[in-house]
Amino acid sequence: MPRKSDRHEQRRQQTQTRLNAAFERLRKGCPVHPLHQRGYTLTVATLARESGVARNTIYTNHRDIIDDLHAILGDPIKPVTTWQDKLDELHGLIRTMKQEQRRLVSENALLLQRALTAEAEAHRHQRHNARLIAERDTALRAVPATTKARRTVSPDNKTRN
Repeated sequence: MPRKSDRHEQRRQQTQTRLNAAFERLRKGCPVHPLHQRGYTLTVATLARESGVARNTIYTNHRDIIDDLHAILGDPIKPVTTWQDKLDELHGLIRTMKQEQRRLVSENALLLQRALTAEAEAHRHQRHNARLIAERDTALRAVPATTKARRTVSPDNKTRN
């Protein structure tokens, strides 16, 4: 079983790798985080958001990347964008949008199916309700009285017709 310090160092290295990759993406002007697609300022918060690492972790354990960030800010490098880079970026965006469209079509089909099922269920309940109301009305109808001769009992307990 690895020692605790080995696991800590391994996690620190993974975090450093994530920070370096995000730092390079931001420097080149190719961020992947949706909030940075329309523009961003190169800050620790931006780097943290892009890399998925907490700012506190950067300030506490990765001071070297903050020094690199300050060095860049003193001499900002404009990202060089060729038409091929822009084309690749747009193809990636198109791919992402097509995936989102497929997801939305599937969701829409599922919702349509649920709506049709609910409508059929509601129609079935309406027919059942109408049948129950008809049965209730039949049961509550007045029963016609028959006009048969009544038998009466006289005070001397003899039956007369």
